[in-house]
Amino acid sequence: MQIEQRATSEVAPCATPAPDYTSPDGAVRLYRGDCLDVLPTLEAGSVDCVVTDPPYGISVKGSVHHRQAGRGSRRLDFFDGDEDWPMVSAIVKRAQVQTLRLVNECASAYWFCGHRVFSDLVRVFEEEGYSTRFIVWSKACPAPPPPGSGWSSGAELCVYAYKPGRYFDGAEAPRSNVIVADSYRHGQPGKVDHPTQKPLGLIQTLAQVSCPPDGLVLDPFMGSGTTGVACVRTGRRFIGVEKEPKYFDIAVKRIERAYEDQALFTQ
Repeated sequence: MQIEQRATSEVAPCATPAPDYTSPDGAVRLYRGDCLDVLPTLEAGSVDCVVTDPPYGISVKGSVHHRQAGRGSRRLDFFDGDEDWPMVSAIVKRAQVQTLRLVNECASAYWFCGHRVFSDLVRVFEEEGYSTRFIVWSKACPAPPPPGSGWSSGAELCVYAYKPGRYFDGAEAPRSNVIVADSYRHGQPGKVDHPTQKPLGLIQTLAQVSCPPDGLVLDPFMGSGTTGVACVRTGRRFIGVEKEPKYFDIAVKRIERAYEDQALFTQ
Protein backbone atom coordinates (compact mmCIF):
# COMPACT_ATOMS: atom_id res chain seq x y z
CA MET A 1 0.00 0.00 0.00
CA GLN A 2 1.42 3.37 -0.97
CA ILE A 3 1.30 5.93 1.83
CA GLU A 4 0.84 9.62 1.20
CA GLN A 5 0.71 12.58 3.55
CA ARG A 6 -2.80 13.66 4.57
CA ALA A 7 -4.20 16.60 6.50
CA THR A 8 -5.03 15.82 10.10
CA SER A 9 -8.72 16.79 9.79
CA GLU A 10 -11.21 13.95 9.23
CA VAL A 11 -12.80 13.36 5.83
CA ALA A 12 -16.43 14.47 5.71
CA PRO A 13 -18.98 11.67 5.14
CA CYS A 14 -20.34 11.36 1.61
CA ALA A 15 -22.42 9.00 -0.50
CA THR A 16 -21.25 5.39 -0.56
CA PRO A 17 -19.46 4.71 -3.88
CA ALA A 18 -19.95 1.51 -5.83
CA PRO A 19 -17.31 -1.11 -4.99
CA ASP A 20 -14.55 -1.62 -7.53
CA TYR A 21 -15.09 -5.35 -7.17
CA THR A 22 -18.08 -7.33 -5.94
CA SER A 23 -18.13 -11.11 -5.74
CA PRO A 24 -20.90 -12.95 -7.62
CA ASP A 25 -22.72 -13.70 -4.37
CA GLY A 26 -22.32 -10.13 -3.11
CA ALA A 27 -20.51 -11.25 0.03
CA VAL A 28 -17.21 -9.55 -0.86
CA ARG A 29 -16.89 -5.86 -1.69
CA LEU A 30 -13.51 -4.33 -2.50
CA TYR A 31 -12.66 -0.66 -2.85
CA ARG A 32 -9.56 0.59 -4.64
CA GLY A 33 -8.70 3.81 -2.89
CA ASP A 34 -7.43 5.47 0.28
CA CYS A 35 -9.20 4.08 3.33
CA LEU A 36 -9.38 7.60 4.78
CA ASP A 37 -11.64 8.48 1.85
CA VAL A 38 -13.62 5.22 1.70
CA LEU A 39 -14.34 4.54 5.38
CA PRO A 40 -16.52 7.65 5.93
CA THR A 41 -18.83 6.45 3.14
CA LEU A 42 -19.58 3.02 4.64
CA GLU A 43 -22.64 2.14 6.71
CA ALA A 44 -22.34 2.87 10.42
CA GLY A 45 -22.76 -0.07 12.80
CA SER A 46 -22.59 -2.67 10.03
CA VAL A 47 -19.25 -4.34 10.82
CA ASP A 48 -18.88 -7.34 13.15
CA CYS A 49 -15.08 -7.54 13.21
CA VAL A 50 -12.05 -5.59 12.00
CA VAL A 51 -8.97 -7.59 11.04
CA THR A 52 -6.21 -5.48 9.55
CA ASP A 53 -2.48 -5.18 9.04
CA PRO A 54 -1.65 -1.49 8.50
CA PRO A 55 1.84 -0.20 7.68
CA TYR A 56 4.21 -0.30 10.64
CA GLY A 57 6.43 2.69 9.82
CA ILE A 58 9.62 0.60 10.02
CA SER A 59 11.00 0.78 6.48
CA VAL A 60 14.61 1.76 5.85
CA LYS A 61 14.54 3.88 2.69
CA GLY A 62 16.39 2.26 -0.20
CA SER A 63 17.58 -0.66 1.93
CA VAL A 64 18.00 -4.13 0.42
CA HIS A 65 19.87 -6.85 2.30
CA HIS A 66 21.69 -9.11 -0.15
CA ARG A 67 22.16 -12.63 1.18
CA GLN A 68 24.68 -15.23 0.21
CA ALA A 69 25.10 -16.00 -3.49
CA GLY A 70 22.12 -17.89 -4.85
CA ARG A 71 19.90 -17.16 -1.84
CA GLY A 72 18.27 -13.96 -3.07
CA SER A 73 17.82 -10.69 -1.21
CA ARG A 74 15.57 -9.22 1.45
CA ARG A 75 13.90 -5.88 0.89
CA LEU A 76 13.62 -3.66 3.97
CA ASP A 77 12.01 -0.72 2.16
CA PHE A 78 8.45 -2.06 2.27
CA PHE A 79 6.19 0.78 1.06
CA ASP A 80 6.60 4.34 -0.22
CA GLY A 81 6.47 6.66 2.80
CA ASP A 82 6.70 3.85 5.37
CA GLU A 83 10.02 5.15 6.66
CA ASP A 84 8.24 8.27 8.02
CA TRP A 85 6.83 6.60 11.13
CA PRO A 86 5.20 9.73 12.68
CA MET A 87 3.19 10.23 9.48
CA VAL A 88 2.34 6.52 9.29
CA SER A 89 1.21 6.51 12.92
CA ALA A 90 -1.07 9.49 12.30
CA ILE A 91 -2.66 7.81 9.27
CA VAL A 92 -3.22 4.55 11.14
CA LYS A 93 -4.78 6.36 14.10
CA ARG A 94 -7.17 8.28 11.82
CA ALA A 95 -8.23 5.06 10.14
CA GLN A 96 -8.72 3.41 13.52
CA VAL A 97 -10.97 6.23 14.70
CA GLN A 98 -13.06 6.01 11.53
CA THR A 99 -13.59 2.25 11.94
CA LEU A 100 -15.13 2.85 15.38
CA ARG A 101 -18.16 4.42 13.68
CA LEU A 102 -18.58 1.37 11.44
CA VAL A 103 -18.55 -1.44 14.02
CA ASN A 104 -21.57 -2.63 15.97
CA GLU A 105 -21.79 -2.74 19.77
CA CYS A 106 -20.57 -6.36 19.99
CA ALA A 107 -17.72 -6.06 17.51
CA SER A 108 -14.09 -7.00 18.03
CA ALA A 109 -10.98 -5.66 16.34
CA TYR A 110 -7.52 -7.03 15.55
CA TRP A 111 -4.87 -4.48 14.53
CA PHE A 112 -1.39 -5.80 13.75
CA CYS A 113 1.19 -3.15 14.46
CA GLY A 114 4.79 -2.20 15.05
CA HIS A 115 6.11 -1.29 18.46
CA ARG A 116 5.84 2.45 17.79
CA VAL A 117 2.09 2.34 17.18
CA PHE A 118 1.00 -0.23 19.77
CA SER A 119 0.36 2.15 22.67
CA ASP A 120 -1.51 4.64 20.47
CA LEU A 121 -3.91 1.94 19.26
CA VAL A 122 -4.55 0.75 22.82
CA ARG A 123 -5.15 4.28 24.06
CA VAL A 124 -7.78 5.07 21.41
CA PHE A 125 -9.64 1.81 22.00
CA GLU A 126 -9.70 2.17 25.77
CA GLU A 127 -10.82 5.80 25.58
CA GLU A 128 -13.80 4.52 23.58
CA GLY A 129 -14.72 1.94 26.22
CA TYR A 130 -13.05 -1.14 24.75
CA SER A 131 -11.07 -3.68 26.72
CA THR A 132 -7.75 -4.58 25.11
CA ARG A 133 -5.33 -7.47 25.10
CA PHE A 134 -2.44 -8.35 22.89
CA ILE A 135 -1.93 -11.19 20.45
CA VAL A 136 1.55 -12.31 19.42
CA TRP A 137 2.27 -13.87 16.06
CA SER A 138 5.33 -16.04 16.70
CA LYS A 139 7.08 -16.86 13.42
CA ALA A 140 7.92 -20.54 13.15
CA CYS A 141 10.99 -19.83 11.04
CA PRO A 142 11.94 -16.13 11.17
CA ALA A 143 14.22 -14.63 8.59
CA PRO A 144 17.78 -13.94 9.76
CA PRO A 145 18.47 -10.32 10.71
CA PRO A 146 20.39 -8.02 8.37
CA PRO A 147 24.06 -7.63 9.34
CA GLY A 148 24.52 -5.44 12.41
CA SER A 149 20.81 -5.15 13.24
CA GLY A 150 20.80 -7.46 16.28
CA TRP A 151 17.69 -9.50 16.98
CA SER A 152 15.81 -11.16 14.16
CA SER A 153 12.13 -10.31 13.73
CA GLY A 154 10.68 -13.49 15.19
CA ALA A 155 7.34 -12.08 16.37
CA GLU A 156 4.79 -9.38 15.60
CA LEU A 157 2.21 -7.74 17.84
CA CYS A 158 -1.53 -7.40 17.39
CA VAL A 159 -3.91 -5.30 19.50
CA TYR A 160 -7.15 -7.16 20.26
CA ALA A 161 -10.03 -4.88 21.31
CA TYR A 162 -13.53 -5.89 22.38
CA LYS A 163 -16.60 -4.92 24.37
CA PRO A 164 -18.92 -6.94 26.63
CA GLY A 165 -21.17 -9.23 24.62
CA ARG A 166 -18.64 -9.76 21.87
CA TYR A 167 -18.85 -12.85 19.70
CA PHE A 168 -16.11 -15.32 20.61
CA ASP A 169 -16.01 -18.91 19.35
CA GLY A 170 -13.87 -20.65 21.93
CA ALA A 171 -13.92 -23.90 19.97
CA GLU A 172 -11.93 -22.22 17.19
CA ALA A 173 -9.61 -20.27 19.49
CA PRO A 174 -6.03 -21.36 20.15
CA ARG A 175 -5.19 -22.13 23.78
CA SER A 176 -2.79 -19.20 23.95
CA ASN A 177 -2.62 -15.61 22.78
CA VAL A 178 0.73 -16.53 21.21
CA ILE A 179 -0.06 -18.00 17.79
CA VAL A 180 2.74 -19.83 15.99
CA ALA A 181 2.60 -19.65 12.19
CA ASP A 182 5.27 -19.65 9.53
CA SER A 183 5.87 -16.53 7.45
CA TYR A 184 5.78 -16.67 3.67
CA ARG A 185 9.09 -16.75 1.86
CA HIS A 186 9.88 -16.44 -1.84
CA GLY A 187 8.90 -19.57 -3.74
CA GLN A 188 6.60 -21.00 -1.08
CA PRO A 189 3.07 -22.09 -2.09
CA GLY A 190 0.66 -19.22 -1.54
CA LYS A 191 3.34 -16.49 -1.58
CA VAL A 192 2.36 -13.46 -3.66
CA ASP A 193 4.16 -10.27 -4.62
CA HIS A 194 3.57 -8.40 -1.36
CA PRO A 195 6.40 -7.69 1.10
CA THR A 196 4.48 -8.18 4.37
CA GLN A 197 1.96 -10.93 3.55
CA LYS A 198 0.45 -12.50 6.67
CA PRO A 199 -0.12 -16.27 6.98
CA LEU A 200 -3.60 -17.25 5.84
CA GLY A 201 -4.06 -19.65 8.75
CA LEU A 202 -3.34 -16.88 11.27
CA ILE A 203 -5.86 -14.46 9.78
CA GLN A 204 -8.44 -17.20 9.24
CA THR A 205 -8.27 -18.11 12.94
CA LEU A 206 -8.99 -14.52 14.00
CA ALA A 207 -11.94 -14.22 11.62
CA GLN A 208 -13.48 -17.50 12.79
CA VAL A 209 -13.03 -16.75 16.47
CA SER A 210 -14.42 -13.21 16.49
CA CYS A 211 -16.88 -12.91 13.61
CA PRO A 212 -20.10 -14.95 13.53
CA PRO A 213 -20.87 -17.01 10.40
CA ASP A 214 -22.18 -14.69 7.66
CA GLY A 215 -20.98 -11.72 9.73
CA LEU A 216 -19.09 -8.82 8.16
CA VAL A 217 -15.31 -8.38 8.46
CA LEU A 218 -13.58 -5.11 7.52
CA ASP A 219 -9.94 -4.67 6.49
CA PRO A 220 -9.12 -1.01 5.74
CA PHE A 221 -5.51 -1.89 4.80
CA MET A 222 -6.27 -4.93 2.67
CA GLY A 223 -2.91 -5.39 0.93
CA SER A 224 -2.89 -8.66 -1.02
CA GLY A 225 -6.31 -9.72 0.29
CA THR A 226 -5.45 -12.38 2.88
CA THR A 227 -8.33 -11.33 5.14
CA GLY A 228 -10.73 -11.55 2.21
CA VAL A 229 -9.55 -15.05 1.32
CA ALA A 230 -10.00 -16.10 4.95
CA CYS A 231 -13.57 -14.79 4.90
CA VAL A 232 -14.46 -16.65 1.71
CA ARG A 233 -13.07 -19.87 3.16
CA THR A 234 -15.00 -19.52 6.43
CA GLY A 235 -18.34 -18.12 5.23
CA ARG A 236 -17.94 -14.54 6.40
CA ARG A 237 -18.76 -11.42 4.39
CA PHE A 238 -15.92 -8.99 3.68
CA ILE A 239 -15.17 -5.36 2.89
CA GLY A 240 -11.59 -4.56 1.90
CA VAL A 241 -9.91 -1.27 1.00
CA GLU A 242 -6.55 -0.99 -0.74
CA LYS A 243 -4.94 2.06 -2.30
CA GLU A 244 -2.14 0.49 -4.32
CA PRO A 245 -3.51 -0.84 -7.68
CA LYS A 246 -0.92 -3.61 -7.84
CA TYR A 247 -1.95 -5.10 -4.51
CA PHE A 248 -5.65 -4.52 -5.19
CA ASP A 249 -5.39 -6.60 -8.36
CA ILE A 250 -3.57 -9.37 -6.48
CA ALA A 251 -6.34 -9.36 -3.85
CA VAL A 252 -9.05 -9.68 -6.50
CA LYS A 253 -7.29 -12.65 -8.13
CA ARG A 254 -6.74 -14.40 -4.79
CA ILE A 255 -10.37 -13.94 -3.74
CA GLU A 256 -11.63 -15.17 -7.10
CA ARG A 257 -9.39 -18.21 -6.74
CA ALA A 258 -10.79 -18.82 -3.25
CA TYR A 259 -14.30 -18.90 -4.69
CA GLU A 260 -13.15 -21.31 -7.41
CA ASP A 261 -11.59 -23.59 -4.81
CA GLN A 262 -14.74 -23.43 -2.71
CA ALA A 263 -16.85 -24.44 -5.71
CA LEU A 264 -14.63 -27.47 -6.37
CA PHE A 265 -15.07 -28.73 -2.80
CA THR A 266 -18.86 -28.26 -2.85
CA GLN A 267 -19.48 -30.08 -6.14
